[in-house]
Amino acid sequence: MTSKQRVEVPFRFLHLQAKTYQRKILAETTKIIESGIFLNGDHGRKLEKKLSGLFSRSCIAVASGHDALLLSLQSLNLLPTDEIIFPVNAYPTAFPVFLSGATPVPCDVDENGQLNPSSVRKLITKKTKVVIMVHLYGLVGRLDELVAICRRNDIILFEDCAQAFGSKFKGKLVGTFGDIACFSFYPTKNIGTLGDGGAIIVKNKRSVKYFKEARQYGELTRYRSKFVSGHSRIPEIQAAVIGIYLNDYNKVVKKKQTLDRLYRREIIGSGIGNQVSLMTAHPKSSPVVHLFVISAVKRNSLQLYLKKHGVETLIHYPFAINHVPAFKLGKTQHYPIAERLSQSILSLPFHQYLTNKQIKYTVSLMRNFYEKTR
Repeated sequence: MTSKQRVEVPFRFLHLQAKTYQRKILAETTKIIESGIFLNGDHGRKLEKKLSGLFSRSCIAVASGHDALLLSLQSLNLLPTDEIIFPVNAYPTAFPVFLSGATPVPCDVDENGQLNPSSVRKLITKKTKVVIMVHLYGLVGRLDELVAICRRNDIILFEDCAQAFGSKFKGKLVGTFGDIACFSFYPTKNIGTLGDGGAIIVKNKRSVKYFKEARQYGELTRYRSKFVSGHSRIPEIQAAVIGIYLNDYNKVVKKKQTLDRLYRREIIGSGIGNQVSLMTAHPKSSPVVHLFVISAVKRNSLQLYLKKHGVETLIHYPFAINHVPAFKLGKTQHYPIAERLSQSILSLPFHQYLTNKQIKYTVSLMRNFYEKTR
């Protein structure tokens, strides 16, 4: 296939997914409207029960992945002097960390964008209370090493699984290795919805009561708040959509894993290995890729070339957070690998509605680009 045979390869797919399940979604939406119960209803409880069974841990549904992580950090009653280690390239994760009231400690990552255990060891102090491992792009890094580090140092391990629903490590689902796991159901995620949603998976059952109170003004009994809290309730319609998508999720996983293998085979076989590096997961893991991310020479020019020929791409994420003004980390701190990756990473189109033809076309364009720019 050559670039002369133009093929449109969109990055966005949400309209296709919604149309696929439109009849079921509208039927459930009608039932919810007729019931008059839009929050704290049966669909939210069913979702919690389903996820509890899947992960063999307690589940609390909340309004977003952001809230899941923020409430989880707030549950620890951290002091301003307590430290939270987290990957410096995980832009969305940084916000709840900075809002937690504790001291954020950004950490460099490895060549696959995953939290680097060696870097974590160097940052641990007597004040370190939490390490957050982000399974970025749906990949799984050196999870066993991080579990061991946290146990040895009596540190709480959080798993940010926002992009990794369904990924496994040594045959077990991610989200079952740490003390707390947080999930996002933002529309683009492995399991998304038509708005937003999130979930907290907890190892300690005694925490469940706290989270149920924290997601609604610190109360279980109406107007009898035990502590000051906001609210974070998943809407019934969103919980229903997640339930619908979950029913077919195994099919989606198989399709995405097939597409992932095809992308890798095409790129490796294209002869551009010296120009493009593939992000890889731990060899003992079975990832459900959320974003197909490459590290590319001449990234910006490649992105423009692909766009010109009908292939839409994005960057996740264009900056390590020490270069984001909001976090006020200053320019004296450097994270060599994360900063280098931010200049070269490119997210190619990746979703269950892609065809083999679209993937082969995308890779052929990449090969053509590097041949022309030698």
